[in-house]
Amino acid sequence: MIRGVIFDFDGTLTELTLNFDYLKTEIVNIARKYVTEEEIKVFEGYFIIEMIYEIEKKPGKGNTNFRHEAFERLRVLELEAAEGKDVYPYTRGVLQHLRDKGIKVGIITRNCLDALKKVFPDMDTYVDGIVTREDIQYVKPDPSHVVEALRVLNILPEEALLVGDHPTDIMAGKALVMQTVGVLTGRTKKEDFQKAEATHILQDIRGIPDLL
Repeated sequence: MIRGVIFDFDGTLTELTLNFDYLKTEIVNIARKYVTEEEIKVFEGYFIIEMIYEIEKKPGKGNTNFRHEAFERLRVLELEAAEGKDVYPYTRGVLQHLRDKGIKVGIITRNCLDALKKVFPDMDTYVDGIVTREDIQYVKPDPSHVVEALRVLNILPEEALLVGDHPTDIMAGKALVMQTVGVLTGRTKKEDFQKAEATHILQDIRGIPDLL
């Protein structure tokens, strides 16, 4: 029996406006003050947050300062991307419907909490638990991000549905043998969700209540 639904945020509950290539370029520019070009190239295929933590581990001058500087720049850019945004017009209605049915609602995101508050200032009315990158080092696709959300909601993996707009959401859920839902409101195509083996694929989160 499903007792909780854990949602990704950007691209799932709100429009995805982040330019990830630009974000990475900005972080690489900061990294150049702390490590060599050769060391940076090693992490070309990494996601931004994972790259930050890996560069911090490198022996060198003040790499902890690099982490602080990189995350602060990331926060500023995320807040800029959140400017003038709201959640999708149907988001509040779907979340309220779930809670009215006794279903717990959670959010996991690689974003910062301030950006979430800017886009969804009344989220405490609709959400039972939130786990951002500021709460945990290993973010999705690492399953420990989802484990923390499950702990906050006090539910088991088999009692939860994980919903997101990217294969990393599906990967994190699959690692815990959870049911997963890919939504097509981000930049991921149906074929990519099929390849990632999402349990369900929906146009958007309005299909969630019917699944339950």
